[in-house]
Amino acid sequence: MSASQIFPTRSKLPLGNNNKPNDFSIDRVMSESVPLLQHKQTFESLSNSNYLSNTEPTLSDKVSYYLPCVSWLPSYNWQFFFGDLVAGLSLASFQMPLSMSYATAIARVPPICGLIGLIIPPMIYTVFGSVPQMIVGPEAALSLIVGTAIEPYTHEKGVDVVDLVIVITSVSGATLLGFGLARFGFLDNVLSTSLLKGFIGGVGLVMLINSSITELGLSEIYENLDPEARSMYHRAPYQKLRFVYCYFPETHKPTAYLCLASLLVLLLIRTVKSWCISRNMNKAVFVPEILIVLLITTVLSWATDWQSMGIKVLGHVNTKHFKFSLPFCGDIVKYYNPLIGAGFSCAILGFFESTTASKSLGSMYNLPISSNRELVALGSINLVGSMFGALPSFGGYGRSKINALSGAKTTMSGFCMALIILIVTVFFMSYLYYLPICILSVIISTVGFSLLEEIPKDLYFHWRNSGYNELLTFFVTIIATMFYSIEAGIILGVLYSLVRVVRHSGQSRIQILTRSSTLDTFVNADEPQEQRSDSILDNSSACSAHSNVDGCLIIKIPEPLTFINSSDLKARLRRVELYGSPKIHPATPRLRGENLTRFVIFDLNGMTDLDSTAAQILYDIVHNYKERGICIMFARVPAFKKIRTRLETSKVKQLLVEVANDIRNMTGAEIQGTSKDISNLPYFLTVDEALKAVTEINISSGYYDLSSYLSSLPPY
Repeated sequence: MSASQIFPTRSKLPLGNNNKPNDFSIDRVMSESVPLLQHKQTFESLSNSNYLSNTEPTLSDKVSYYLPCVSWLPSYNWQFFFGDLVAGLSLASFQMPLSMSYATAIARVPPICGLIGLIIPPMIYTVFGSVPQMIVGPEAALSLIVGTAIEPYTHEKGVDVVDLVIVITSVSGATLLGFGLARFGFLDNVLSTSLLKGFIGGVGLVMLINSSITELGLSEIYENLDPEARSMYHRAPYQKLRFVYCYFPETHKPTAYLCLASLLVLLLIRTVKSWCISRNMNKAVFVPEILIVLLITTVLSWATDWQSMGIKVLGHVNTKHFKFSLPFCGDIVKYYNPLIGAGFSCAILGFFESTTASKSLGSMYNLPISSNRELVALGSINLVGSMFGALPSFGGYGRSKINALSGAKTTMSGFCMALIILIVTVFFMSYLYYLPICILSVIISTVGFSLLEEIPKDLYFHWRNSGYNELLTFFVTIIATMFYSIEAGIILGVLYSLVRVVRHSGQSRIQILTRSSTLDTFVNADEPQEQRSDSILDNSSACSAHSNVDGCLIIKIPEPLTFINSSDLKARLRRVELYGSPKIHPATPRLRGENLTRFVIFDLNGMTDLDSTAAQILYDIVHNYKERGICIMFARVPAFKKIRTRLETSKVKQLLVEVANDIRNMTGAEIQGTSKDISNLPYFLTVDEALKAVTEINISSGYYDLSSYLSSLPPY
């Protein structure tokens, strides 16, 4: 069936009982209905056609959708496995020391918590993950939230920090799983990139400050501060910076020199890698600079006995923390109330970071990304991971991109990485006994520098484009992070972003059109004089012959009319009547006469919804116009049953009928082709026909001041 058969052209539309295109009688135009109503049976036949019944997914389709591994497992072969295995080996070489750094230097928990975060969650993501190249694991920012939240408990006796990690990770997982089941995937569109950049910038600074304490050999002094001094230096990040400044003379020089040399080597290798990649030597991306520095310093520490020089080493990694514990029950329940905020913060930030990574990979490899499925996957991996004491784990763009470049084909690459790390953790961790702990802080410092690299570029971009809201979001987030806490930075940044969203959604796109004083057409009253185009109407060519109608307003409502924008419409109409533009300050004395508005045409094309509150406000507007003797007309009313029923039940339709009867009384003549009862369809087919009706009213009545005539009619 062709489009012309469903949607007839204008020449084929019914124009009245006599089929006379030039018959513009007011009653006949009032009685025209939307042409789509004539094709109700056509649409019903389409909706009941057989092809719609075939679109219902089968059980196997649903299973493969919610368990993505089912879709690729049947076609998995040795070639795919080889690519996934190579990618897993490449990832394990630098992700393992990095996760240990996150655990010990940022989260202040045993390194096994970071390692478990790279073992259990990737295995679970293999089943539920929908992005083949995505690698989940501990993140620097999230580890910092964990470390900040559990720091007050580290000095209490009888508190196992692993239990605190279980609480935070389980809250994060339960939150995301609930969001996914409730289909809250749209939340990733609410949080702006400036919020993420502001938080990442704050995290980068906090990471550098926290790492500097260990790199200068001041960690023992910091941990043994008396209660009064601890209250001065243990709260906000800027207080820790103050601690570094005050205790800098007590720096442990061997530790500081080792950290400085290691940091320079890491930055040098990273710079050489970037230079090689810019010269199309892409294999340089696989050089594991972190693993190289870690192995060299470990061997030198063992050979030259750095421990005797006062440089602290990792020592024996206690794998006893690798335990199974059910969340939300037992002795750890008492920690949920104080730590629920940290868990929720991890959930929101982790989801945002993972969504950014998944969308980047999706656009790069043309993958369909479902935010709701990712929410379920991220919630599942953290709930299961919390049972083993894993740090909160989410997708990261950097490691996921390396995974893709390494030849990964499916999420099995993450499983291979997890299996390799599990084997190393169980059988080879004793070889890292002499690893200097300060080297893990150096690794964190390099991550902190990498987080700050793109900040100046983004700030300059928003400054150049006058993105002051984005700049304000950035600075609000980073200042709150630095001077209070990570959670405060997230909360304030999210709140400000939500305020921007609500403010934007509350701004009405409804246009109020007035007749231009210089052009024979209707223009948007919100636009400045110099920006106005020839016409704002989409059928301006048809309206040109009638655009010289004076005292007429056209209200275009191209969006759903709800309680949010309907109140704004009422205020804007009032300003237009008083001043000729809604932009003028309401304290300005009245600029337009009371009788200058005689006709108001509501163009409802595009109004896809009408809620009850908006219908009540619309009734008040129409009733007020009627009481003041202003002629109201509705044009292009949508054929949606809900809208037309609500216009009738709210008595807006009845008011339009009464206005039409007033017009008939004014003309004093019976209009040919219709009966006196026009209550069934008091709507105009087009804005053009409404304007023609206004012209006919003025000609037939002989009243220039129509409002004076209608106001003189007796009340109903």
